[in-house]
Amino acid sequence: MLVARRIARAARRRHWALWLGAAAVVLPLLSLLPYMLSGTEAARARNSLVLDDAADANVDWTPPQVPPGFLVDHVPADPVFVAIAQRLHLAELPTDWDRAVAISRHLLGSSPTLPGGAIQADLQTTYRRIIGTGDGYCVDFVQSFSAIAGAAGMPIRSWAFSFDGFGGHGHILPEIWNRQTGEWQMLDLFNNAYFTTADKPLSAREFRAAMLAGRDIRMHRLDPVARPGYIHEEKAWDYYRRGLPEWYLWWGNNPFSYDQAASVRMFSPLARSLAQLGAMVQGVHPHIHVLATAENRARIDALRRVRLHLWSVVASVLAGLVVIAVTLVRQRSGHGPSIEGAVGA
Repeated sequence: MLVARRIARAARRRHWALWLGAAAVVLPLLSLLPYMLSGTEAARARNSLVLDDAADANVDWTPPQVPPGFLVDHVPADPVFVAIAQRLHLAELPTDWDRAVAISRHLLGSSPTLPGGAIQADLQTTYRRIIGTGDGYCVDFVQSFSAIAGAAGMPIRSWAFSFDGFGGHGHILPEIWNRQTGEWQMLDLFNNAYFTTADKPLSAREFRAAMLAGRDIRMHRLDPVARPGYIHEEKAWDYYRRGLPEWYLWWGNNPFSYDQAASVRMFSPLARSLAQLGAMVQGVHPHIHVLATAENRARIDALRRVRLHLWSVVASVLAGLVVIAVTLVRQRSGHGPSIEGAVGA
């Protein structure tokens, strides 16, 4: 009788240990549903994981001195994009700004219509769909632009801004380093625009500073034939104005290293978020440096809390799996662990 009771108590302990382990796995994973069901929330989760808290990041750096941690390509350019750069005769143009305009017009004007819509694919597929059907959202156009410019040897970096606390509701803009004039120059490729004061193309920082100061800025089309981003210019200015509090710089420009990374190729057919996570683990996913201000401090702190939540989920899931594994192992070996014993094993 005493042995039977001990066996029954051990069975109950195993039962509760398994339930505890399962709860530690399932409940935290359920808390991730908002990030799984929304593209904008998935982007917020990604941004939280790649947020760089370094306060001394020099976002005003200039080539050829690339700052520490800024990712650049360490693999050869894709021959497909090298051939595109050659077909566009980029090497024959006088300045990098002329090359940037030529690439922009190639992407904006190759399809009769530009219906938009995210592509979220590898570089070659993204480029073919932009050219063939006009598909693609801002990030797709910037990726193709960066690939062609990179194949032509042009230094590029990308700025972005958001409207929802550094989530996925936002915009991305490339900035080229004009080696002939020694200046950064920004263009809003997807919206078919660039900006000047005194007929000089503005850098991203100059554009943002001029917007904040309320100075006069002129908007021009990169391609006078392709569709404008906004038919009514005042709506464009309102769009940029609303994004001013949440600007950040992608700390890297490595389209070919990212595209050719083993983790990205493995997980891309399954889910883009998995491919991005694999790229982070492999070290080919750029971080972001936020332009921190008093106005956006609370939003940055909220992004840090998202990161803390994600890491706590990872810790809970791992702990739950350990509880389950130890309980099952001891069950097979004939031992009856308590919950405390399983956790402490």
